[in-house]
Amino acid sequence: MVNKIRKKLTEKQKEVLRILENFILEHGYSPTIRQLGRLLNIIHPSAVFKHVLSLEKKGYLERKRGELRLTGFPSLLESQVRVPLVGFVPAGQPKEVFDVSGEAVEVPEWMVGRRKGNIFCIHVDGKSMVDAYIDDRDRVLVERTSSASSGDMVVALLDDGSVTLKRLRIEDGNIFLAPENPEFEPIEVKELRVLGKVIGVLRKY
Repeated sequence: MVNKIRKKLTEKQKEVLRILENFILEHGYSPTIRQLGRLLNIIHPSAVFKHVLSLEKKGYLERKRGELRLTGFPSLLESQVRVPLVGFVPAGQPKEVFDVSGEAVEVPEWMVGRRKGNIFCIHVDGKSMVDAYIDDRDRVLVERTSSASSGDMVVALLDDGSVTLKRLRIEDGNIFLAPENPEFEPIEVKELRVLGKVIGVLRKY
C-alpha cells in the first residue's frame, strides 16, 4: 500500500477528524455517515460524505469494509489501539476526582481485545499498590464495569465521592478496599461502587 501525503486541514476538516476520533475512542468502532452527520449538525449525508472524501484524499482516513479508519500511523502501530487517558487516580490516599486530560494512548491490541470501546487508561498517584507491581506514575488500563469479585483490583468510588485504586476484599460480608503495601491501611466501605477493573499496566523504564 502506498502511503498518502497528509496535507493541511481546514478548520471544518479538523472538527470532523476530532469528532471521528472521539467517537472511535469512546465506542471502539467508527460512526455511520448519518451518526457523524448528527454529531456535526449536518442534515444531508452527501455533505458529510464530502468531508469524509476530503479527509481520505488528504491521507487522514480510509474506508475499509464499510468502516472509517484513522490512518497515518507507522506500520508498527497497526497492532495497537488508542484508548482515552482519563488522568490520575490515587493509589494511596483517596482523591476527589479524576484529572481529565483529553489525551489518548497507544496500547497493544492484545491487551484490549474486543473490549476496546470499554477501556480507559489512568495515571496512578501513590505507592499503596507497589506489591502488586503498580507504582507511582504508572499507567493502568481499566475496563469500565460496575461489578467485581473479591480479589479483583478495582477503581472504586467511596461514600464521600472520592476515588481510589485498591484490591477488593470481601470477608464475612464485610467489604474492604485493600492496599498492596503494608504501610497503608485497608478502607472498609458500607456500599461498594466500582468504576472499573484493572486489566493491565503500562510502564516505561
